[in-house]
Amino acid sequence: MADFPNLGAVITKADVDTKGTGSYAAEYVNWCRVAHLLHENAPNWQFHLVRTAEDSHVWQSPNGTAYVVGCFSGPDGLRTPDFPQAIMDNRNNAIAFEKVTARDLTDAHRRCLCTAAAAQFGLAWQLWAREPVEDPHREEAPKPALQQDTPKPAEPAKSAAKSTTKKAAGVVFLKDEDLEEVKAAVKAYEKREELITAFKKQFNIMAPRIADRIQFPEHKEFIDQYIAANPA
Repeated sequence: MADFPNLGAVITKADVDTKGTGSYAAEYVNWCRVAHLLHENAPNWQFHLVRTAEDSHVWQSPNGTAYVVGCFSGPDGLRTPDFPQAIMDNRNNAIAFEKVTARDLTDAHRRCLCTAAAAQFGLAWQLWAREPVEDPHREEAPKPALQQDTPKPAEPAKSAAKSTTKKAAGVVFLKDEDLEEVKAAVKAYEKREELITAFKKQFNIMAPRIADRIQFPEHKEFIDQYIAANPA
């Protein structure tokens, strides 16, 4: 019997978007990109909204607010546990069952897809663990116009040689120089195909290329140890 996919190491820098600025900035993965990553890395798994006994997608909680229940079905009849997701307004308040609109339901479907993928498969767990789930469609309330301030002097350009470790809501990526070093090591390694096979198995990666998947310190550690233990 197959196991559930482990997609905890799938997201890359390119998958992370930012909304808001300053202290209100939040990093997230767009729901459509989550669906695409599932297509690439868990192609035999399909997301569903579980229906109620009355054949409705919308469930009612004891206090009268509404929620949906999501799950994934996969090969060999596998099915993930039910995962509930509140139907919320743009302030993340639960909506009353009788007031749920089609828009509320579709927003909750996208939210549940993302949160269930994080909970069951670990996809983008690094972001969802510390940031609110993305509101996929709802427009933000208009912001008041900012007063024109005196332009600030431009900051000195940072040295291109200086590389920093990017932290995105708990995600720690490789430094640029470390990333280039490990990619060069893979390219130069004579047993590259065996290394790639072992890397994909270790991190449960189904995509054919791994160049874009080498992003985290644990990836470099595995590759360094593999090359050291299996000299060409």
